[in-house]
Amino acid sequence: MKHPALIALGCALVTGCAGEPPHPDNLPANEPEASAPPPPAVADPTPPALVDLAPGLRADVRAGVVEFDGLVAVNAHDPRTPDVYLELLVCAPDTREHESLIVTNVPPSAIHAALLAAGFTPGEPGRVTQLADGSIDRRPPTGDPVRVEFLVQSAAGAWRTHDPASWVMRLGTHERPSWGPLIFAGSRFVVRAGRERYDADGTGVIVGLTTFGSEVIAPTLTLSPDSWVDEPAWVADPDALPARATPVRVRVSRPR
Repeated sequence: MKHPALIALGCALVTGCAGEPPHPDNLPANEPEASAPPPPAVADPTPPALVDLAPGLRADVRAGVVEFDGLVAVNAHDPRTPDVYLELLVCAPDTREHESLIVTNVPPSAIHAALLAAGFTPGEPGRVTQLADGSIDRRPPTGDPVRVEFLVQSAAGAWRTHDPASWVMRLGTHERPSWGPLIFAGSRFVVRAGRERYDADGTGVIVGLTTFGSEVIAPTLTLSPDSWVDEPAWVADPDALPARATPVRVRVSRPR
């Protein structure tokens, strides 16, 4: 969706709205948790030449790389609540932190604009709809495929990359999700209270795991967040997910 407002925002970001990235502090109070074992990862071999676009948001537009700051949103290490069900990979504050791996203060529309500036073409989010005959119509998202990685800093200070699927497993089997390539779906514009708004700025759905229909980035696999349509299956892997509130960089780039 190359909406004029987003194109203008992308141009403004590229022309130098630099700032210090914040340390998001928007998670609800929670019990202290034991440190999680370090998840499997690989060193970041060729960090892109990132330039600050806005607080917490960076890009190398020539290389087609966008990166933004976040925090681990859920506690997967509390024995009282061992199964943390997931419906998103990344969300905005005060929306769906209880079911998302990462929360970020960077507005979804700013991430969209940065992706436009980096040369990605959006499409449309997927849909999961019940038809009149009771059957379920699943329409996958459209748009450019993207690669999403999570970066976590080691004790030695090096940033190491993680496949988001390595932090997610199917309840009972430990199977990793196979959602196909992630897609720059680009959310959508909706009219609320008489004003046109970027939907993901309201819903907080940035990188989906299930299909809400307002994702900025969406999995090819379409699963409904409604349990009567698709039984919840994906949970956070406590052996892989870092401790809650661990700083994470989310990097979006072209598939390799």
